[in-house]
Parts: sequence; C-alpha cells; structure tokens
Amino acid sequence: MGHDVSCVIPRWGRTFANALRRIGPLSEEAEDVERIVSIVSGGKREAASDPAEAWRRLRKKGCPYLSIAPDRKRSERLYRPGFLGMDLTINGIRLRVEGDEPHNGSSLIKLDEADFTVVGLDELLALNHRSLANPGRVTKWGLYNYQLDRDADLRIAGSANLKAHNSSVGREITDFVGFFLISGSEVDGFTTDWRHITAHRTPVYAKGRYEELVKSVLPGLNTVPAADVEEAVLGRRAAVGVEIVQSGSTVKARGLRVFGAPLFLSESLFVANYRRYTTNSKLAKLLELLDPLGYFDSRRIDHYTDWFIALERNLGDSWVRRPEPDTLFCSMQEMSNGLRPYRLRTRRWMASDRYKRDEAELLVTRSLERIRRTYAARTGLSEANAPRREASAEKNDSQGGNS
Repeated sequence: MGHDVSCVIPRWGRTFANALRRIGPLSEEAEDVERIVSIVSGGKREAASDPAEAWRRLRKKGCPYLSIAPDRKRSERLYRPGFLGMDLTINGIRLRVEGDEPHNGSSLIKLDEADFTVVGLDELLALNHRSLANPGRVTKWGLYNYQLDRDADLRIAGSANLKAHNSSVGREITDFVGFFLISGSEVDGFTTDWRHITAHRTPVYAKGRYEELVKSVLPGLNTVPAADVEEAVLGRRAAVGVEIVQSGSTVKARGLRVFGAPLFLSESLFVANYRRYTTNSKLAKLLELLDPLGYFDSRRIDHYTDWFIALERNLGDSWVRRPEPDTLFCSMQEMSNGLRPYRLRTRRWMASDRYKRDEAELLVTRSLERIRRTYAARTGLSEANAPRREASAEKNDSQGGNS
C-alpha cells in the first residue's frame, strides 16, 4: 500500500524526538512511535566504532523502523541507531515519515521527493540562502517566504511548535535558539561590534556548514571554519565566533560570553512543497491538523518570552549588551521588509508590499505589548519598569495564527 503524504525528519536528536511526539499522538500507531523515540533517544549508549557491532546491538531491540548511521557531527563518528522510517495513519491519511540528515529534508523537497519536513531555520538558511533576494534581512522565519526569488516551491508553512521542558522557567517551551556572537572572558584589542569586526577583518570562527550563510548575511566578514567553535574561541586570545545558543548553559559553563542580539532566531518549522500542497488535498488536510503557528500567534509569543527569560537567567552577566525581549522579536522596520500575517490558505504563504499591511502594523504593535506584559509578569517587574520600544495596544488574542 502506498502513502498519501511523505515527511522527512532528523534521524535522531531533540528535533527528531519532539517531531515524532508532535505527529505520533495524532496517529493510530502512537504506541510504536513512543517506543521508537525511547530507543533512539538512548542510542548514544548503543553506539560503536564497528558498524557490525552497532548492528548487533540494534538487532537486540527488535525494532524494524530503525537503522544505523554514522554520527558525523561528533569527532568519534561512531555508528549509532537512528530512525529509518515508518507509515502512520492520521484521520485516514497514510503518512510516510522518514529519517535523514536535518538539511536533507529541504533538499528532498527541492528534488520533488518529499512533501514536507521539520527543520530549523538555521539548517534551511544554510541550504537555501542563495534563493533569497536579501539573506541579511531574514533574521526571523516570518521574513523567509517574502524574500524568495527562486525555488519558490520550498516554503515555510509555520512554526512546528516543538516543545521541551526548560528547568529555568519550569514549563515546556518552544525550541528557540539564537545564532550569537561569542567570545572568551578576556577580549582585548577590538570591539565586539559587527561593523568594527568586519572593517578590521577580525577572524570569526564558524562551523563549516554555516560559514557561507554567515558571509551572505554579513558580506566581507573574515570567517574561519571550525569543527568546535567554542573550543576554537577558548584556545586563542581575543578570538570570536558565531554559535547557536539555546539555553546558554554550555557557553556559560565554559566561561564564554554572548554579545548583543543574534544574527537570526531559529526554531523548528514545517517546511512544505507548495506546489504539492495546492494539488494534494491530503497534504493540505494534514498540515491543517498539525496546526503550524503563525509568526504572531499568541501561543508562540508566550513561548518566545519564556525562552528569552530562561536564556537571560542562565547567562546573567555573560550576556553582554543584552537586548530587550520585545526588540529582539520584531520591529516595524522588519514589517516593512516583509513580515506579514500569512496563513496556510492565504496568498501562497507569501507577503507583498501591500498585502495586509495595516493588519501587520497592528500585529507588530500588539505582539510587542504582549511580550512586555508577559515579561513583566513572569520576572516580577512592574508595568512601568517593563521594556518599552513601541506604543501600547490591545491584547493579541488570536490574530496572526493559521486560522
């Protein structure tokens, strides 16, 4: 029996586990899904340098939905159990879910071999920034579709709203990360301003898979590839690098500092083949069931605020020139660059210069006000002392979601 819709997710890691736990409960195979997540999540313990030994350990699990693959992101490159694929049934829709490298989901959509994927904005930009009119303007995923000038079938449908428990705020929050400038505790001889760094050709360490992306965002930057950016920064005097930071625990534990606002915010997204979406009613129905969150969805705004508070608490003084939470989320200038309320059933998921501009201005204002109020309430600040960068407005309840 064939499938109606195909999806690609990472074969292991946090996004893999959260994606399957997001999709699995909707299916008739929910128990199998949870067992798969449990086995793969413990896969590091079953890893081996010999593939035959790794296969022997995996066979003991008796799970046909798994395979072994090299973990290329780790220097040992051990073979470990990973998700191979399985068929799920959701409301009568036959969904084929397959595991692969994170960036390969987007590649398979471009090759017309997958319908949608779950991938972070960082991985999507690393693969597809050449298809954007101005990569430097895509600091948030809400600006991605608007900047496309080729390969237009690869579109963001919305936030996948993948959540995990965060001990700093004591609740589950969306998996936000920031792509930050970092340095050691002692930095002499230069400033950590991007313009100064670029003008003085200061070496900036970056993971190889992100090096070209960083150069496209900041032309003229003197990037140096590094397998471990944090180690490279620590090992050299007055060194800086760009690194993904989620909770801040690792960078703080290693005595590193984080500077200013990130180059971009990332989170797990549903990215789909738009042409197939318009011709395959079952793909359209499945995406509707998965309920991607719009950029201005109130649930997403609250989770963003929680993430900012958690990062702020963890980093403390290690976050130098920390921005206010509202200014990091969005601004009126970004609305002018294309940040719009778009929904699955609206205008091919892309903005235009005139499309819903009035609604966008209202949503930006309401979102910033909601962030300020939520931040104040959860950090014990009074309204008068809460960060303020835009005029106040009414509460944003549901506008901007994928209704």
